[in-house]
Amino acid sequence: MADFEYVNLKDDPEHYETSFAAFDEHRYPRNARVAWVPMVLQHGNIQTSISKLERSGESMRVLGIGSGTGVEDCKLITGLLERYQRIHSTVVEPNKHYLRQHQETVSSTENLKKADWDWRQQSWDEFLTHRMEKNDSSKFDVITSVHSIYYMQGGLNAAVDGMVDCLKDGGVLLIYLRDMDGTFNEMSNWPWNKHHEGNLSYTPEIRESLEKRGLLCENANFPEFCDVTDIFERRNERDARHLEDFMTHVVNFKERAPSNIYDDFMKRLQEPRTTYRENGRIIMDISPNAIIARKTSGCADR
Repeated sequence: MADFEYVNLKDDPEHYETSFAAFDEHRYPRNARVAWVPMVLQHGNIQTSISKLERSGESMRVLGIGSGTGVEDCKLITGLLERYQRIHSTVVEPNKHYLRQHQETVSSTENLKKADWDWRQQSWDEFLTHRMEKNDSSKFDVITSVHSIYYMQGGLNAAVDGMVDCLKDGGVLLIYLRDMDGTFNEMSNWPWNKHHEGNLSYTPEIRESLEKRGLLCENANFPEFCDVTDIFERRNERDARHLEDFMTHVVNFKERAPSNIYDDFMKRLQEPRTTYRENGRIIMDISPNAIIARKTSGCADR
């Protein structure tokens, strides 16, 4: 299938925000974004870490990679503050508008202001480069990467190395990502579609890479769905186009794609394995996977 000229959605932050907002409005259940939080809070290593920190008087250090507007981070920090009052949260987010929204949420929420916040308007790769330049070897008790591993540079091993290097012995790492066999993942990884780092969306390979470094891993799935009816019925053309853009990660996909490529997109979207009808709506299963890993002493850092 022929390629075409396009603008990568991640290279147009304003358009990304609008497209993501449309996608977020059409997905459900509404609490799906934070469904993984109890899994982290209830992990045995969290309480073990808290017990050690209580004896030392140190803060629990939390790192959020690609934290967006902070919905997930704030839920996690709120839960951690119920267990331990000394929390230091580092937020790595390259989008200045998302970072500002996150900051506004924290500043307007009394409980969240109890934590210490370190705001980094950086990509993950910029954050790692800064650490190296500053000879910063500090480690974190909890690291979360929610739908951000796709954007890390250098391939799978480099992405895993960077996160493992930042994790304390006994620390917990949460990687939340698309289901490699899911239709939403397929939409972002067609043969012609070179804009997305799809090689970083395969859960078994990520888990294998973590386990090779000595981390102990478990997987979980969280049901999540997206109502794509607008794409077919065009009752809301604006939302329909932004949904298409987010699904393909191409800015103005409908305008830029040749007719045969757009027709193929629609054909795939109509296939029974991709969408189904429910109560008059057309639904796509976008359920993600989660890997939760704990770092034991003696794990192989880089």
